Formats: sequence, C-alpha cells, structure tokens
Amino acid sequence: MISSRQLAYLDAMDIGVWSLRETATSAVNPPAGSAVNNVPGLKLGPGGGGILLLCAADTDSASRLANDIARALGSVPVWAWPDADAAAVELANAIEDNLFTTVAIFGDELAAQFFDGELPASLNAAKLVLLPAMHDLQSRADARQALWTTFCRAGMVSAN
Repeated sequence: MISSRQLAYLDAMDIGVWSLRETATSAVNPPAGSAVNNVPGLKLGPGGGGILLLCAADTDSASRLANDIARALGSVPVWAWPDADAAAVELANAIEDNLFTTVAIFGDELAAQFFDGELPASLNAAKLVLLPAMHDLQSRADARQALWTTFCRAGMVSAN
C-alpha cells in the first residue's frame, strides 16, 4: 500500500498507480503473525533515516541511554512509543509513511502489545528486530552486549 504522500509525488510526475483491491475475507481474517486488533497507536519523536526504535515510554527515548544508543548506531533514528492519543499512528502506517526499513522493539512485553505470538521477521517493507528491554539495558552488561550484537547482525550500525 502506498501512502497518500507517495501517491501525490507519483501523481505530480504523471505516473499512474495500480493496486490490488483487498477482499472482504482478508480484512476480516488477518494473516497469522500479523498485528493484533487492539494494538496501541504510536507517537513518533524527531529523527530521520530508515530506523524506528520502539520503546515503552517517551521518557525512555529522552534518556542518556537513548542518546548513547543513537550515537552507537551512527545515525539519528526515530524513536516511538505507544500512545492512546487520537493523533497516534498505527505501526504499519508509520512504516509506510516514513519509509522505515528497520523497526527495533525494546523488549518482549512491548513486542507482545503489537504482535500476537512470535514476532514476524518483517512488517510491510521493514525488518523487525527484537532488542532487550530498556530497563535491562540500564542494569545489565549482558543485555548491552546482546544489544550491540543484535545491531551488528541486523545491519543497523552505520559507519559515519
């Protein structure tokens, strides 16, 4: 699915877009591993690039640890957290509208809020990566080591 912004760009270039229609049965019965019906919306913080870091609360994204994580990535990732506000966006829409290629989720509990069962490998065009929870990163050296290992294996570290 293409965002309205992308459609506007294509329209401005006089490029027509064809898309498949969604059937009624696929709308009623989401595929296995897809997002849960009661998924929270997201509040997106500032940043840029193709990485979305999903934490449990806005205070996590403003912490010293969050700054260290961003510096370790070598980029300015976008931080996001669950939010019940009417202006909150769905995870799938955030990926599509902002062209995220990687979504990293801090902790199993947070991932369970967005996905039923096991975390899928991808959502739309974005690779999904499970990271240790922020509270574990703050208190345990093995969690920080696992974080760095995951960053490297997932190709999230850029050499700037």
